[in-house]
Parts: sequence; C-alpha cells; structure tokens
Amino acid sequence: MTDRAIFNRRYTSYTPGSTPVWLVNGAGSTTSPATTVTFTAGETLVQGEVVYVSGAYVLAASAASGVSPALWNAIGVTAEAAATSADVDVILDDIALISSGNIIHQTALTPGQYYYLANIPGKLTLSTAPSGITTSGQYGALTPVGLAISSSELHVEVAAPVILT
Repeated sequence: MTDRAIFNRRYTSYTPGSTPVWLVNGAGSTTSPATTVTFTAGETLVQGEVVYVSGAYVLAASAASGVSPALWNAIGVTAEAAATSADVDVILDDIALISSGNIIHQTALTPGQYYYLANIPGKLTLSTAPSGITTSGQYGALTPVGLAISSSELHVEVAAPVILT
C-alpha cells in the first residue's frame, strides 16, 4: 500500500506479518506539521541516534538513573551523522533508519515492537531486552521512542517519559 492523506492527516502503511496497519503521522490541520527539523549538534552524533534539546543544541538522550532528568526528554532521531556544532536533521515524526549500532542487545529491530530510550546515550532498547527497563535496572525513566516497521526502520513516535525513580 502507499502512503495517503485523509482529513488533513498523513497515514503511513506497513504490514507486520499479514495484517495491514496504518500509522497516523502528525495532527490534523490545514498545514503539514514539520516531521524533520534542523538543529545544531552539541556533540558528535551518528545517524539514528536518539537526541534531546539543551539550549540551542541537540545531544544524545539517555534514560539512565542518576543523570539529569533533561536527558530523559527525547525529541527524535538523527537523520544523519553530524560533527559538533554542525547542522543535523532530527526526525520528530516520520520513518527513521536505525542501524544495529543504535540498538542494545539486538542486531536489528523487531517489526511490530515498540522501542524505548536506553540507559546508554542515544541508543534504543525493547522493554523486554536483557537490559530490563525496571526501577532496579539503572533506569530513571521509561521513554517511548517509536514502533519498528521493519528490521531497520522505526516510525518515530516520541512520548513523554514515565519517571521510574
């Protein structure tokens, strides 16, 4: 199936197994919301890294316990690699390519599974991964990042963190 627009909303299709699913992208309005925004990298970033905003910069986000709670507030995933102080496009609500280096305890995404911000800066994890997102597993927050639609594509759907500590 192809992507479509109905009632001023964009819908992206994918088929996990044999069931077609439509993902809603952005809020309904007469103008299309930005799905990718350009920021300045506050550190060297790789493509597919989960980031948060600090002042005018984006930096690798982390759900680790003991870090500043600002790091738990992911905004999106980098669309490209960037050096410190360079412009970097961040995907806020669209499909992002994720490499094995951006996932902990897996070599590829599992289609149909939700992924969360890991306790390792910029990385993703399943809630059921060996890292175990629990209050005793060195996590300060549970931050949903998106839904895997293939082994290398994540539909970015960042939600507010749930505080665990």
